[in-house]
Amino acid sequence: MEKEYSQIIGTPIVVEDLGRIGRVTDITVDTQTGKVACYFVNTGKMKIITPNDIIFFGPAIVIGDSEDIVDAEDIIRVSNVLERDIGILKSRVETQKGEVLGNVHNFIIDVDFAVLTKIIVYKSFFGLFKTKDLLIPAKDIIKIEKGVIVVKNKYAKKPLMVKDIKKYPSLYPADLPS
Repeated sequence: MEKEYSQIIGTPIVVEDLGRIGRVTDITVDTQTGKVACYFVNTGKMKIITPNDIIFFGPAIVIGDSEDIVDAEDIIRVSNVLERDIGILKSRVETQKGEVLGNVHNFIIDVDFAVLTKIIVYKSFFGLFKTKDLLIPAKDIIKIEKGVIVVKNKYAKKPLMVKDIKKYPSLYPADLPS
């Protein structure tokens, strides 16, 4: 089942025997593997749960024991991902050729397999006008670095071919029909 980042934030964390003990406040994805490294949980102090500790992911995230909620530095793999400090949200997205497509404003995770499946990119003009969202599958991501995500060139805008230019009238008065 796929869920958007924005849908997962705020999801209750439930321990089977105790009931609700917190909510998801953030998600960290290992940008080298595309797998979810951890879900941050607000339980009065910032702690995490790993995807391996999740029993069920639905309207709430069910874990088996409250001891599954740990400090991030207690798990070396998660600690290493956090040290790299590479996020996905708000990262600039560009093609291999360097054409800027916009910024990531949401991403989609397959919660059953805890992997990144798609990023949702938008481009705005002067921060006011937002263009149509661009949905890019994770398989088309070349690399994720701090602040920038590089995707395959097939998302580049195709330049107008000479035959297409003839379809559009010029804005110069000399070219207008009399």
